[in-house]
Amino acid sequence: MIFNSANSIQAIPSPTGYMVNDWANVLTYEEEDDLEYACRYIEEQTTVEVFIVITDDLEGEEFNRYSYLLFNGWGMGKDDVNNGLLLILYYWENETHFSYNFRVEIGRGLEGAITASEAARITNDNITFWFDWAYFYDGFYDGLVEFYNEFKDDPSVRSQIGDTMGLAAFQLWGYENPLIAGAIIAVGLTTMFYLFQFSLHRRQFVLFPIVGMALLLYMAWWWDDSLLVLGYAIAIAIGATMTIKGSHRIRPGGGRTEGGGYTY
Repeated sequence: MIFNSANSIQAIPSPTGYMVNDWANVLTYEEEDDLEYACRYIEEQTTVEVFIVITDDLEGEEFNRYSYLLFNGWGMGKDDVNNGLLLILYYWENETHFSYNFRVEIGRGLEGAITASEAARITNDNITFWFDWAYFYDGFYDGLVEFYNEFKDDPSVRSQIGDTMGLAAFQLWGYENPLIAGAIIAVGLTTMFYLFQFSLHRRQFVLFPIVGMALLLYMAWWWDDSLLVLGYAIAIAIGATMTIKGSHRIRPGGGRTEGGGYTY
């Protein structure tokens, strides 16, 4: 029995860092991005962690058990209040039609704000209503809004672990402004690069700029793990480095002296 449970847990995909995971390719990129933003906004405002998963492969598990294993295996929700919420869609199709199963997993910390009857109402009126017509984005978005309205003013769902509001807001800002966030990282990378050259020349403190660059790269990934911030940062840093080096290059003049020189 223990062996079977271990195999089941291993069959569940590892966390991706995203709150929206469309493994069945049901959503467009823009739709997935909008839902990701909505989930991050909800976490910023309430500390509640909402995940959306769409899959066409249950890894050999029954749907309800797959959902349960994913919810607990990923540790959805903050540890002190267990305020996770999972909206999971199992989707499959053939040449003539599509079918789906949908389930909501609610952490114990949310059960006071979202009752079983409310979850059923939202599922029927706001989610599967759209799913039946293959409007999956609309169903997820309407469902998110309705669930958010149920718990947004309930203080019992809010986590007290760390400065979650400030940290989530900072991460959300970088996610919304990848170019500006990338520019900030680029300034740091450029500074660390020249500090590395200076340290290499002096043969001391070489490790410090290397660690600094590694931390900046990690921060870029943390801000937006789609690597958009990281891409902007590297591109801007390379451009800035080439510009600075170009401005320091000595170019020979084209003029010539008239008359002779003077020796003193």
